[in-house]
Amino acid sequence: MIRIMLVDDHTMVREALRDVLEQDSNMEVVAAVGDGETALQLAAELSPGVVVMDVALPGLSGIETTRRLRLKHPEIKVLALSTCLDRRIIQQMLDVGAAGYIAKSAAGSELKQGIRNVVNGRSYLCSEVAALVADGLRDRGSGPDSPEASLLSRREIQVATLLAEGKTAPDIAAELHIAASTVDVHRRNLMRKLDLHNVVELTRYAIRNGLVMP
Repeated sequence: MIRIMLVDDHTMVREALRDVLEQDSNMEVVAAVGDGETALQLAAELSPGVVVMDVALPGLSGIETTRRLRLKHPEIKVLALSTCLDRRIIQQMLDVGAAGYIAKSAAGSELKQGIRNVVNGRSYLCSEVAALVADGLRDRGSGPDSPEASLLSRREIQVATLLAEGKTAPDIAAELHIAASTVDVHRRNLMRKLDLHNVVELTRYAIRNGLVMP
């Protein structure tokens, strides 16, 4: 059973999210709160596996709440949920330890999948957020003077883009018409060249290198 805490300052949103999540027999909402201070207090008492965190909270922001939560309870995963698709905010949430980021406009199925991913130690970006990251990575990779263009081959840039979209090795292999083992080789090479270790780090790297709005 996945134990979930919801943190959102709108009561109706919390109730709707609870209804959606508890349709899954493997998910239990153990708390639904409206501010960061209460979330930090109950996290210590209830030990949820995942905290679904709104970014815009009254008082203590979702970013600061996530930072403090991850510092005190690194075993608890945080999945950001927000109407905000500003790349700077996405970067900040990932930097303080969020394992994923989902737009509130996403379907309930994406929220459930995101929760499953972060519980299992993987990252998750909803399709809208992944598109922002992927578009920016494509733009950076296509520039002749960009660091990525000098470090990565064209195929490695394609693989990096698809990884940022949350696709698996078999998915990427099918799309690029290559073997899954070849995808793994490209993934290892691009991670080595960029000194990265997972998709969250790849996302952070992409955002920092040209994705941050002026």
